[in-house]
Amino acid sequence: MFGISKKEKKYPEIEIETELKCHKFWIFSIRSIEKKYDTSRKGEIIFYGASNFARWTTMEEDMGEYKVQNHAFGGSIDAELVGYADRILFPYEPKIVFFQTGSNDYVQLSGTDEEKIEKCMEYKKQMFAAFHEQMPDAKFVIMSGLLLPGRAEYLNLTLTINERLQKLAEETDYLYYVDANALTYDGTNLDATLFIEDGIHLNHDGQMRWYNEYIKPMIEQAITENGMDPVRK
Repeated sequence: MFGISKKEKKYPEIEIETELKCHKFWIFSIRSIEKKYDTSRKGEIIFYGASNFARWTTMEEDMGEYKVQNHAFGGSIDAELVGYADRILFPYEPKIVFFQTGSNDYVQLSGTDEEKIEKCMEYKKQMFAAFHEQMPDAKFVIMSGLLLPGRAEYLNLTLTINERLQKLAEETDYLYYVDANALTYDGTNLDATLFIEDGIHLNHDGQMRWYNEYIKPMIEQAITENGMDPVRK
């Protein structure tokens, strides 16, 4: 069990059972995000998650028509997204939050694939519910876990979690789901041309396809359905 530690808590502590822990070694990344984005920038679109967001260093330029902030930190797991939310998520009162989470969690979990799926999904359900309690006016967008050539052994596990995430979003009024499986997988082969050499992190061509074909349409949908035109520049 873990909580959000801070000398003076503005937000109630979130405690969720998990064998994964929030690590302190991300503190440099957290401080860099706090330095880059002043909390006076409220009501914008925040991208929150792991390295495929964090390594997108041209995100604000590439998404120049919208007010976006990149609050991702590479290697993060869901327990750390919860653990640092009181510093780099809640104070910014975002209108829309894009979540990119996935394989960093289940590669570290113990048990069978079925057990890993259940652990991941139970934690994610509690995480999104806790975040919604803190940010009741925000809409959350869950990006499907990227299907990675560099982690091909987790393909079927990721596909199953993506199916479960889609079902969760369909049942939850503040959640949207983006199915981007086809970005990197045609049903038979994984497309390594969209990644850098490690087969895990998208190159810029991959990032731009992810944006133009999947992320931007969802931003527009969320704006239209919820009257969120102020997130445009």
